[in-house]
Amino acid sequence: MLAIHLTQFGEPERSLKVVDVPEPSAPGAGQALIQVEYAPLDHHDLLLAKGVYPVRPELPSVIGNEGAGTVLAVGPGVTRIRPGDTVLLPFGTFAWSERVLAEAPKLTAVDRSISLEQAAMLTINPTTAGLLLESRDLPAGS
Repeated sequence: MLAIHLTQFGEPERSLKVVDVPEPSAPGAGQALIQVEYAPLDHHDLLLAKGVYPVRPELPSVIGNEGAGTVLAVGPGVTRIRPGDTVLLPFGTFAWSERVLAEAPKLTAVDRSISLEQAAMLTINPTTAGLLLESRDLPAGS
């Protein structure tokens, strides 16, 4: 299975490598196995790769803070989502991998009318935009 590993903090063009990694294990209790369909490259991913983002995983590590995919399997006790559902990956589930394990309670199911390309950017970007709008004193009608 292919994934993008951050091998060291520094310049992303030198420290990000496509590698072959083992398949994730079967989902355990409360987990889901996700086929990652889309995982955008965002500015905060580059900051993480450079080592200046608050999140600093142990290296080498898959990174990628946003993504969307299809549930392949669920572990014991998972009832809110099921195989075949389209979901947003929760923050902290690094998405630059073909498949990932995620905590099922943190997954957000997405209506199939929303494209996976758009869904993949719904975790961080809208929150960032909302915070920016709230932190500015904008004149009415702006």
